[in-house]
Amino acid sequence: MSHVVIDLKASLRSFLRNKSTIFWTIAFPCVLILLFGAIFSYSSVKYDLYLQNQDMVDGKATYWSNTLINILNSSGVFNIQTVNATVNATDYAISNRLSSLIIIPSGFNDSANMALFTHTANLANVTYVFDQSTSSAPVVGSIVTSIVENINFQLSNGVKYLNVQDFTIAPKRYGYIDFFLPGMIGVTAMTTSIFTSVSISAQFKQNGVFHKLATTPLRRYEWILSRTVYNVLITFLGMAVMLILGVAVFGMKMTVDAVSLFMVAMASLMFTGLGMIIARFVKDPDGADAAANVITFPMMFLSGTFFPLSQMPLFLQAIAQVLPLTYVSDGLRASMIFGQTQTAILNTAIITVLGIACIVIGSWITKWEED
Repeated sequence: MSHVVIDLKASLRSFLRNKSTIFWTIAFPCVLILLFGAIFSYSSVKYDLYLQNQDMVDGKATYWSNTLINILNSSGVFNIQTVNATVNATDYAISNRLSSLIIIPSGFNDSANMALFTHTANLANVTYVFDQSTSSAPVVGSIVTSIVENINFQLSNGVKYLNVQDFTIAPKRYGYIDFFLPGMIGVTAMTTSIFTSVSISAQFKQNGVFHKLATTPLRRYEWILSRTVYNVLITFLGMAVMLILGVAVFGMKMTVDAVSLFMVAMASLMFTGLGMIIARFVKDPDGADAAANVITFPMMFLSGTFFPLSQMPLFLQAIAQVLPLTYVSDGLRASMIFGQTQTAILNTAIITVLGIACIVIGSWITKWEED
């Protein structure tokens, strides 16, 4: 029995010394529970609903338009965003990639009064403009329809005085794979660059390779440049494989232009720099894996890689807005799938600035000899 106890103690010491094993056994399941629990179990999830009220008199909403707006607000499930009554709502929805928008047309109040007076159905119509490629649009549409039907029931015990007309703005029906694949390209850029930078730095530090490199003609910036180019090339290779798979298996139609390629390169640059920053505070390869996982896994799940950010609670959406992978994924979708060049360029510019900052900081704090 004493031999069993001795062996057990040795195994426990080995487990406690292996940071990577601790992460995968204890920390990683806890991270997943917290993330998915927050995303799918949060009871106060609200949907963004844009609303344009064209039924105004002297700059004020008419009685029925104001009543409908107040009921939508009081439902507690919408974040109402107002759209200026002078703009073309459909064009606005398309250019801003809105999933759901309600248009209350001019004359809605008069139509509602006429419907009530004459007991005529479907005289007062509102238009529900939606993007059928988003998963939240059908949910929002069903809630809006239910609210309007409840108003009809309260007014007339079921006569449809008020009516919701559906109008889709999606020129084609995008599937989940169209949303998912650009996000996975961003994830590949992140994991390849961070894990490679962190693990190589930790191994070189532990094995004394950095100390030997300091005695060679190889300069530190040359080594960092080599690592960065390597990560970019590996990411491009992974991107090519995923694109071929998407076209061959799912029949996807994607645009691979200069903006998307530059975005991938800048994402690799940024995550390489981030990996170097992490590696500076890691002493051994086991700790390197755990540290990289702590950064990459939360970012992977909170950046809209696997599902739209609109399905997340508001506090998680706010967190996603400060994560760089969010801008990588959104920029690649805008460039490769939706053809929204302006959005893609803006996201690429953000990632470029972050990439330069990360690689400069990472290069500056990377040491070949321990302090």
